[in-house]
Amino acid sequence: MTTAYFDELAGRLRDSGVPDDEVTGTVDDLAAYVAESGVDPDDEFGTPGEFAARLVSSEGKSEEYFKRPKAAKRLFWSRRFYVFISCYFGFWVAVCVAWIAFAPAESRSRFLIGSLVGLVAAAVTAGVSIWRGTRRHGE
Repeated sequence: MTTAYFDELAGRLRDSGVPDDEVTGTVDDLAAYVAESGVDPDDEFGTPGEFAARLVSSEGKSEEYFKRPKAAKRLFWSRRFYVFISCYFGFWVAVCVAWIAFAPAESRSRFLIGSLVGLVAAAVTAGVSIWRGTRRHGE
C-alpha cells in the first residue's frame, strides 16, 4: 500500500507541473520518513490527492519552490535609469566646465583632481558591489 500511495502522489505532483527531480526528491524523503516512523501515509498525510493539492500552490508551484532562495536581479537597467545617469553625467560635465572657466587658476587643477578621485572611488565601489552581487547570486 505504501508504494501505491507514493506512486499516486508522484503522478499527481507531476500532473500539477512539479519538475521530476523535485517530485523524486519529495517522494523519496516522504517514503524514508514513513519507513522510519512506521506510520500509515494515509493517516499521516491524508489521501494522495489531498496531500498533492497541499504541496502544490495555487500557481502550480510546490511549497519547496517558495522555500528556495531566489536570486536577485543583478542590475536594474531601465529607460528611467539611463535618463537619470545621462542627466547626472551632463550636470557633472557642466559643473566641471563652469569651474574651469570661472574658477581662480590655482584651484582648477585641485577641483579636477578631486573630481577624478571621486569618480574613480565611485566606479570602484560600484564595481565591487556588482561583483559581490554576481558572485553571491550566481551560484
